[in-house]
Amino acid sequence: MSHGHATLAMAPPSPRLGMLQRGLERVAALGVLAHALFLPISIAGMQIGLGFAVGALVALRLTGRRVWARSALDLPCLLLSGTAVASLGLGALAGSPPVGWHEATLWRSILSPIVVLSALEVARDLPGEEGSTAVRRLALVVLGVWAMASLLPSAIAWAQYWTGFDPLHALGLRATAVRAVVPVYKGHYAAVGFFRWYQRLAHNLIPPLCVAAAVALRGKTAPRLRALLVLASLAAAAAVVLSMSRLAWGSLVLAALVLAVLGARSRRWAVALVLAGSMAMLLHPGVRVRLGNIAQPGINHDRDDIWGICRAVVERYPLTGVGWGNLPQRTAAYYDRIPYPLPRAWCHNSFFTAWAEGGPLLFLALLGFWALHLRAFWRWRRAGSDDLARAAATGALAALVAMLANSLAHDILYSSEAMYGLGFALAVAAALARRGGTANTPSAQ
Repeated sequence: MSHGHATLAMAPPSPRLGMLQRGLERVAALGVLAHALFLPISIAGMQIGLGFAVGALVALRLTGRRVWARSALDLPCLLLSGTAVASLGLGALAGSPPVGWHEATLWRSILSPIVVLSALEVARDLPGEEGSTAVRRLALVVLGVWAMASLLPSAIAWAQYWTGFDPLHALGLRATAVRAVVPVYKGHYAAVGFFRWYQRLAHNLIPPLCVAAAVALRGKTAPRLRALLVLASLAAAAAVVLSMSRLAWGSLVLAALVLAVLGARSRRWAVALVLAGSMAMLLHPGVRVRLGNIAQPGINHDRDDIWGICRAVVERYPLTGVGWGNLPQRTAAYYDRIPYPLPRAWCHNSFFTAWAEGGPLLFLALLGFWALHLRAFWRWRRAGSDDLARAAATGALAALVAMLANSLAHDILYSSEAMYGLGFALAVAAALARRGGTANTPSAQ
C-alpha cells in the first residue's frame, strides 16, 4: 500500500459519518434502556426495545464500527442457539419438519445477552467518561431503570393475590382476564403481574433481582441507587413469593444462599439471616398449604403423564429428536389418549425437553450453556478488580443457580419472559464485572 493510501485508510471518519455513528450509539443505548423499562411489564415492549438496539448495532457495523462485545457469554449462547437451529434440520431428516415460524424461532431469546452487552459497550464511545467507566455507568443506569420498573408488577402482585385483578384485561388489552386460582388455597390467586401465568412472572423477576441485590449489598454504588436496588429486590422477592410457584420459592432461597456465602462480609450471619427469612416465608399460610400438598397422592399425576409422553418421543427419535419447538404439536396423538384435559406442552424439564427435541447434541449444548456461564462468572468474580465487579459476578452466579433449579421443573427456554430476564441479568453483570472502573459515576448518584 502506498503512503497516500495508508494515510487515507487511517483518516478519521467524515463529520457526517461521525454524527451518524454517535446517533446510532445513542439509539443502541436507548434501546437497552427501553428493554430494561419494559422487561418486568411487557413482552412486546421488551422485544421492541431490544429490536431497536439490534437495528442500531447492525447499522453501526455497516458504517465500519466494531460493535460485537466479544465476551465469555458468546460461546454458551451461540452454542445453544446454533444447536437448536441445527435440530430443526435433523428433525426434518427424521420425518419431523418445523411446525411453525414462531415455534422454530423461540431460540432467539437465548442470544439476548450478547445483544444487551454489545449495546452497553457502545457507551465507551459516547461523550463523557471514557472506556470501561462509561460502560459501567450505563450498566448501572440500566439496572436502576429495571429496578424502578419492577416496582409496578411487584405492587400489583399484592392486589392480584387477594382479588385476581388483571390490569391488562381492565385496560382492554386482553380479551379474557387471567386469574391464576391456587387450587389448594381457595379464595386466593397466584400473582402473574402483566404476564400470562404466574411462573413467567417469577422467572422474569428472579435473575435481575439477584444482580440488583448483590450490587446493592457489596457494589459500593451511590446511596440513592443502593436504596433503590434494595427496595426493588425486596419487592420483587415478595412478588415471587406471591406467585405461589413452589420451585421459584426454593430457587429464591438458593440464590440468597449463594449471595450470602459468596458476597457477604460475614458468611455466618448472612446464612443465618437467609435461613431466618426462609422460616419467615413459611409463616405465610399459602406457602405452608402449597408445600404441604406436595406429598399428597396424585398431586403431580399430570407431570407423570407428560414425562411418559416425553419418554415415548425419546424412544422414537433417540438421536435426532423432533426438532426445536416441535414437541407440543408432535405429541398431539399422545395427549388425545389422556382421559382428562391436559394442555399440550414440553416436558416440564429443560434437559428432558432438550433430548426430546434435539437428541444428545441439544442435551449437551444445554449442559454447556449452564456450565460455561457458571465458569465465566466464577472467573470474573475471582479476578474482579473491585467490589462492584465481584458483586456483579456474584449476583450473576446466584441468578444462574436459581434459574438452573427452575429449569428442572419448567421449560424456561421456551418462555421469552424468563430468557430475556436471565439474559438481561447476565449482560448487565458482565458489563460490570469483566472490567474494572469507577462505580460512583455521576449516573449512579
